[in-house]
Amino acid sequence: MKSNKVLILILFIALAVRLYHITFPLIGWHSWRQADTAAIARNFYEEESNICYPRIDWRGDTEGYVESEFQIYPFVVSGLYNLFGVNDYIGRMLSVIFSLLTIYGIYLLVRKIIDERTGLWAAFIYSILPLNIYFGRAFIPEPLMIMCSVYGVYFFTKWVGDDRTKDYLLSALFICLAALVKLPALYLGLPLAYLCYKKYGSKFIFNLKVWLFVILVFVPVVLWYYHAHLLNMQTGLSFSIWNAGKDKWGMIGPLLTIKFYNDIFFKSIAERHLTYGAFLVFLWGLFLKREYKLERLFDWWLIGMIVFILLAPQAHLAQEYYQLPFSIPASVFIAKVFSKYVRLGEFKKSFAENKTAFSFLIICLVSIFILSFLRVRNFMKSENYDAPVLKLAEDVNLHSEEGDKFITITESNPNMLYLISRKGWTGFPDEISDNYVNLKINKGARFITGEKNVFKTHDQKEKFNKLKDENEVLVENESYYLIKLK
Repeated sequence: MKSNKVLILILFIALAVRLYHITFPLIGWHSWRQADTAAIARNFYEEESNICYPRIDWRGDTEGYVESEFQIYPFVVSGLYNLFGVNDYIGRMLSVIFSLLTIYGIYLLVRKIIDERTGLWAAFIYSILPLNIYFGRAFIPEPLMIMCSVYGVYFFTKWVGDDRTKDYLLSALFICLAALVKLPALYLGLPLAYLCYKKYGSKFIFNLKVWLFVILVFVPVVLWYYHAHLLNMQTGLSFSIWNAGKDKWGMIGPLLTIKFYNDIFFKSIAERHLTYGAFLVFLWGLFLKREYKLERLFDWWLIGMIVFILLAPQAHLAQEYYQLPFSIPASVFIAKVFSKYVRLGEFKKSFAENKTAFSFLIICLVSIFILSFLRVRNFMKSENYDAPVLKLAEDVNLHSEEGDKFITITESNPNMLYLISRKGWTGFPDEISDNYVNLKINKGARFITGEKNVFKTHDQKEKFNKLKDENEVLVENESYYLIKLK
């Protein structure tokens, strides 16, 4: 089968598996992250279409401007809302498109550095890994960031070889966008530094073109994050980008425990991201000989990701999607093994040359298919139209007006505010008190709502019962409640 036909087949398979549940509402696994992004998109559409002023729903009595990454992804989604109407599947479909472009970009990059067959295998492996499938159709900016990362490295690789200004500028654009969308993408500086070394030798540090590239990338990034910080100063709202040592990054404690490395490299990367079948082949691929001039780019890409993990340990412990870029170089190492021992269109010959390796790899490939299917199916079990929060949204619309402010008791999950299409506050069950509620009432809160399963301890249940006694219960069933505050 010709390479272009194989590539089309890979992209078709990738598209097919990512269209599953594409029209479902934003509920289930990691729905809170998707809800924040979707809320910003909807607020761009409904309130202020200014990309420099993203707004979230958990704004309280402020204007809602939030310190965040550059919100180009929800901004593009909001533009599509003007054409197709507000619907969550618009954002999901945009992620699918970015995911497919990433697969194609991986093929181009690996084909250029190694060879055609390895490029096809890398694209295929990347396309069927479970978290790549799940997050490749999620309403989050990661698919855009990963796509920009791949093409930024690809065009930089072309510039290293051909020295064309077009490739140089395209690479700077994509790397800059990747860092604007998600600041951790700056870890790509390590593989790019390797490419500079291959082009200019150790003197690349003093090369003007290299420094101009750094300036082209960093100036927009610095300007944006300074502006975002000013938004935080104005409203007090932030996604905790700079909380060093407190939330996402700069914490030493987790790095001193064995549990951290087990949770990240085995439970998350080996089990969830790669599946154990692919992880075994990945380890094998690490020890294959590097035969091509720029092949060690993928070693440095991998090292860059590990550095990122160590710099932001708490973020990686909390959210699996932070490790999504790991599967890019990992897919290449896996592809190198498959390319060497399982040649497309020559299966009989491949089997005859090395029966043991061929058989082992086929078993691993089958396990990747099975484990990916089971894991994605498990992730999507919680996505359904019968979720209580969707019925709660109907009751909210019956008993309140669009401008009414809500307190949602959801362990600080913004998903409920998004689904009920209201603005207000997110809180924890332990926060319910007369002082807390009265403070929010003075700031405009008129209703309090949530799912009852968040009240787990006796003390939390007692606070909830007191809240009901002192206010007007509009709706209550075994799943959720809606209370009008007096």
